[in-house]
Amino acid sequence: MGQSELGSKYGFSCCCKRCRAMPTTYIDHRLQETLILNFDCSNMASGDDFYEDHVMEKLMDCLNDAIDVFLSCNDPKSCCEKLEILLTLDHVYVFLMPNGEKLHQLFRLHPLHHVSLHAYMTLVSAYKVSVSELLALDPEGDEHQTEAFNMSRASAAYALLLAGATQHLLESESSLIVPVSNFWTTAGETLLSLVRSSVWKLLSMGRHIEEFSFSSYQICGKCSLLDRFRYKFADCHDENAEFVDVTSQFLSCVTDTTPKIWYFLTEEGGYLKVVEDPINFRWLGSRMPSFSHFATHATSPSADKTDSGLEAEDNHNEIRVKLFLLCIHCLIYGAFLSNVCFGPNSPLMSKVESLLSVEGILNS
Repeated sequence: MGQSELGSKYGFSCCCKRCRAMPTTYIDHRLQETLILNFDCSNMASGDDFYEDHVMEKLMDCLNDAIDVFLSCNDPKSCCEKLEILLTLDHVYVFLMPNGEKLHQLFRLHPLHHVSLHAYMTLVSAYKVSVSELLALDPEGDEHQTEAFNMSRASAAYALLLAGATQHLLESESSLIVPVSNFWTTAGETLLSLVRSSVWKLLSMGRHIEEFSFSSYQICGKCSLLDRFRYKFADCHDENAEFVDVTSQFLSCVTDTTPKIWYFLTEEGGYLKVVEDPINFRWLGSRMPSFSHFATHATSPSADKTDSGLEAEDNHNEIRVKLFLLCIHCLIYGAFLSNVCFGPNSPLMSKVESLLSVEGILNS
């Protein structure tokens, strides 16, 4: 929790070593960073605590309002709309200077800001609930199934973005390992749910599509994660070395696979179109890309292929297989991180083991 929140909510100012660190640590800088889009306010210093506190209050009000709509009003769809706006739009805050002058500051949330992370978490759940409610109304209707499928894609994309963002922060803050473990597992579960969807038959444009057999695919020829999982990561003599090796293998695989399916997960647009890569954040650089640029120009690399017939079917089969392989990697890595914290008999390890057993993975 940032100093501004501690002060506004509890009237408390933390004086621990980390909070007093100057300059702030990388993770604290990222978690509290907003992108100021107009620096022409000559009378206002960038980073002024007073103005930052007011900006933070505005952001938290927007976040809490959306969450309240979801939890208290039972309206997940409106919640998703509000959070998409919170993440996407440039926000304006009017500052009144001591001399009476009004200054308009334009700012945007950084993708790694703690409000952004809270928004991703809420969106994962809100889209899931929206899917359940929609299918409950008409589980057989093609239109409702397609809309639910698109919401499932958004839920999976936000789950992947949340896991990737917190994995990036884990590199500088080891205490995040428990939530990161849960986030990767959630990403795996949402991807698996998407892969299992019956809507893939609708995407084949009427052509016959064979039943998708999970266990018929080679999990991965580039890493040893599945073999290590089978033995519950027990055969290790140096835990630090194993952590580095497993993480390196995992990131190598997911950074190779994710760009090949990200356009499919984000096809419906919205804030996710701004995100070039949910795992590797080097695309951010020092400034966040313009949303209008991505909303206008971001298109599916395979748009021409998905227009008709056999090519569409082949492309969707290929995407489905990649999504499946990605979900298995996410589940196994989430279990590995849980194993690091709680040992091989942790509830999360058992949960992932059960999921993989149902799909026939552990016997393949």
